[in-house]
Amino acid sequence: MSDELIPIRLSHMLGHSGPGAIVRGAKGLAVVQDIRQWTDRQGAPAGKQIPYVERVRAALGLTQQLCEPPTARKSKSGRLEGHAIPAMRFPSWARCPGCNALYWRPWRSAADQQEPHCSSAGCQGKRLEQLTWVLVHQDGHLADVPFRYLAHQEAREPAQQACRSSDQLELVEPAKGKRRLRCRACNAASDFRGDEQLPFLAHGSQPWTRGDLPPQVQSEALPQLPPEQEDGASLAKVLSINDARTYLPDTVSVLIIPPESRIRKGTVVDLLYRNSAERKKIDDARNPLARKSVIAQLASQYRCQPGDIEHALSDLERGYPLYGENLTPGQLRESEFDAFLEIFADQRDDEDLVTRNQGAAWRALGEDQKLEDDKRSIIDGIENLVRVERLKAVRIFQGFSRLANPGEERMVPPDIVGQSDWLPAIELYGEGIFITLNEQRLARWEKQPAVAGRLQGLILRHRQSPRQEPNPLTARFMLLHTLSHLLMRQIESEGGYPAASLNERIYCSQRGPDKPKNMAGILIHVAVPDLAGSLGGLAELAEPRRFLGILVRALEHARWCSLDPVCSEHEGQGPELLNRAACHACTLVPEPACEHGNALLDRSFVKGAAEDGLQPFFGGGWP
Repeated sequence: MSDELIPIRLSHMLGHSGPGAIVRGAKGLAVVQDIRQWTDRQGAPAGKQIPYVERVRAALGLTQQLCEPPTARKSKSGRLEGHAIPAMRFPSWARCPGCNALYWRPWRSAADQQEPHCSSAGCQGKRLEQLTWVLVHQDGHLADVPFRYLAHQEAREPAQQACRSSDQLELVEPAKGKRRLRCRACNAASDFRGDEQLPFLAHGSQPWTRGDLPPQVQSEALPQLPPEQEDGASLAKVLSINDARTYLPDTVSVLIIPPESRIRKGTVVDLLYRNSAERKKIDDARNPLARKSVIAQLASQYRCQPGDIEHALSDLERGYPLYGENLTPGQLRESEFDAFLEIFADQRDDEDLVTRNQGAAWRALGEDQKLEDDKRSIIDGIENLVRVERLKAVRIFQGFSRLANPGEERMVPPDIVGQSDWLPAIELYGEGIFITLNEQRLARWEKQPAVAGRLQGLILRHRQSPRQEPNPLTARFMLLHTLSHLLMRQIESEGGYPAASLNERIYCSQRGPDKPKNMAGILIHVAVPDLAGSLGGLAELAEPRRFLGILVRALEHARWCSLDPVCSEHEGQGPELLNRAACHACTLVPEPACEHGNALLDRSFVKGAAEDGLQPFFGGGWP
């Protein structure tokens, strides 16, 4: 597929179309190769390094640098400009829709611009179709389905058992939907369900790391395992490429906050920080005179004075931009929570985090004597309302897994071998709304016996599930997470934003030995890989009176679901039965919008449950 450029969004490249994923092009299916091949002609990473992510790397415990994926495009003349991410055509088997014959990599002998066709005289050159089944192992391996092996696995005749033919296979799909594999050379046949379990191939781990192996070698690399080893753990499974278990990316998104978000772009220290080659020239100067000459040249290039270069170098030596701040892994959310509530008198519009705290206007709205009591109670439940006019996030691709349940993934690093000194990442820009709940009211609400009783059953299921977050599961988390979903659904209805374009971040903790503070906050934001971010519509919804209307209607919709009373009375539904009063009709949102896979939701923590004595958080009766 060297002649085909498959367009893929950067956000998809660090998601379901990342390294090891199967993507669809105009000429067929292909698998994206690992980041060891994402290089320029000199063998260096082709994507540019992302600056000002030291806090992110430290908080995640990363030693690798973060670099953007390389990009390429075709010019008007048809020439490739830039560096394309390599992919190879996969799966390797194709089938003729006319005679059902199977072909192993038929395109390897075809001209670049020629599509493979059936060579049978009776098919009149029908175009071959790639088969969409692959062999997947829970350790992350991927390979072609060994159709020769499967066709002969039920062979009883000695001639059939000795047959090694791989170029006379056929896959018949009768009208009843029962697929049948047959070898035309020896007439061996077997059923093909598309979910078989097989010992995994002994060669390599990914299609592009195994070389161009013929099907005979693949087939013979499938020894029969002793019965005591056939426990499923050491077996690979045949899956469709559309099966979600075929590829599960592992990404993490982190917000850029002060001081890195406040960097003034284009200053001398910024230019030197970004250009390690220029700094190396200064460091490699053989004597003071040579160093002075290099600095003078840089000063001319940067249109500044040599003293500005010296001052910038001094800043870099002191640890610019963090200046030796002690960063420890974890506590990312605590830092972000503080950043949203901090007020900067000298904040500039070009910073990577621009916030406007609407708390004073929000509280003033609650003092309006014309406002109904229930709305005043709702206002009292919100401590801070922040309009996030600009934010930047960095999404990092940490690896992928296959054939695994949540919490049990065996992650494969982006370079397969785990030796790369960089990880692919992209910068996302956007805006949003940030709110925090009234901590005093929340503390009193949490003390209700009915709250603890409602939570107990979910805690037991959560402990038995593979999910690790949140730890521990608390009532305040259930309240915040459910409220976040209700707000996203209402914003979709009133603000014109599709819920799939929204993202949530839940800030939840209670002060303890490993938690420095209480947090109860929600960020709902959009983020796209474009400096323009968005048009400001979401941040506009943080205007106090407008947000009050959205919140009121979201709470009203929480009271009743079209599937009630079944939904409200459910003891457990959704993933691992970790939802109670929450379903597609009332609370769930598109998967990309939710941090927790549409699990751990319950409307009763928001609307209350009179039959259980559970009072709603936003209801009256709170001092």
